Amino acid sequence: MSKKDNVDKIKSYIDEVLGAKSSLKEKLPTKLSLKKDLFCDMLKDLQFANDRTLGMKHDYKINMMDYDDPFYTAIENLIKLHFSQEQQNIINWWLYDKFLPTGEMLVLTNKDTEEIIPSDTPEDIWDLVQEHEKKNTK
Repeated sequence: MSKKDNVDKIKSYIDEVLGAKSSLKEKLPTKLSLKKDLFCDMLKDLQFANDRTLGMKHDYKINMMDYDDPFYTAIENLIKLHFSQEQQNIINWWLYDKFLPTGEMLVLTNKDTEEIIPSDTPEDIWDLVQEHEKKNTK
């Protein structure tokens, strides 16, 4: 069943309960959810670009690092403008250290409780960055 079919079904139930015609609108995204989407897209794109650069070097012996370096520098400077040092460390760790060439992934653990901190997706990194922002604003 499609999303539209589900919405139509819910609308018909509401109409039946209220005994009147109703309308449903999709919730408008909040400013924070838009920022989250942009952040996650940025991480995915940077990860793709970095993987492509490393793949070109490994698979075809073509070193694009010197060519790509000014782009990475510009992006890193924008990240520095917007995020604290702790937040930058989390972002850079995810982009450049978490995913090992062997295919394995490093994990973050809480030093006090030894619990694994979710860090596999850009959404997880967004949550960590937001946690550090809350700590810094207190």
